[in-house]
Amino acid sequence: MPDGVVIVNTDGEIVLVNREVERLLGYPRAELLGNKVEMLLAPELADVHAGHREGFLQASRRRAMGRGLDLSARRSDGSMFPVEISLAPAQVAGDPVVIATIRDVTADRLADAELAEAHQRVLLAEDHERIARDLHDTVIQRLFAAGLSLQSVLPVVPDNAKVKIERILDDQDDAIRELRTAIFGLSSKRAAGRTIRVVVNQLVDDVGRVLGFRPTLHFNGVLDSIDSEVTDEVAAVVREALSNVARHSHARKVEVSLSHVGERLAVVIADDGAGIPSSHRLGSGLLNMHDRAARLNGTCTVTSGEGAGTTVRWQVPVGS
Repeated sequence: MPDGVVIVNTDGEIVLVNREVERLLGYPRAELLGNKVEMLLAPELADVHAGHREGFLQASRRRAMGRGLDLSARRSDGSMFPVEISLAPAQVAGDPVVIATIRDVTADRLADAELAEAHQRVLLAEDHERIARDLHDTVIQRLFAAGLSLQSVLPVVPDNAKVKIERILDDQDDAIRELRTAIFGLSSKRAAGRTIRVVVNQLVDDVGRVLGFRPTLHFNGVLDSIDSEVTDEVAAVVREALSNVARHSHARKVEVSLSHVGERLAVVIADDGAGIPSSHRLGSGLLNMHDRAARLNGTCTVTSGEGAGTTVRWQVPVGS
């Protein structure tokens, strides 16, 4: 089965696991069999879960575990990752058991976080556009009307008052120009906000919610001048690399650095996780990173070793 399967008896002891559970959790099955299923949960949830387990056995039916909750499983190294768990009652050799199906949803959580952030950006952009429209259609029009009224009385006022009114009209023109500048800024806020710093910062925030800690982020050089095409490619590379870290590395430390020196942009994502096994072929995500670099006449190298972490170096030429 593509999902992990754990079978638990009425005492809460693990009596059977499949190979996917070993891969997901990092335990050899010999360490799992005969132990309480609570070993796979965060310590603070173990006692609570034992009570829930008893309740399920008394009124067992096929259902999702912890409906509406964010569930996590614990790997052998103590790290946690988000999961979905389905429960079903069954019998083995005439004895009642519970079959728990475990699915790693790290990628789903990352996608959910990105979708939620995109929704917030859309709402913010709509607010900016509404404010800009209101300023243009009401405030500026009223200022124009007030200015016209003042100009209409200039021929009939004394000379000393005329000088003051003309000064007020000049100040009003300055205020209108400043308002127009502010309106333009609000209207273009969405596009202006997609600088490479903002984009990468957001990606790091998103993956931090899944990892349980925020990766360290370093910037060097003039990065806000990077054009939108390169920014989009960098976003895709950083997203793919951090997704791989969250799904596979079990890392405790992750560093992301962007450097624009001379006419070269370098992106480095390094973790201290499990590394890539020597027998593992490069997946589509890593191959896509190579392709993205090649399209921009750049390079991408991946350095890794089992238990030694992974470092992705992605470099492309850019204007100085």
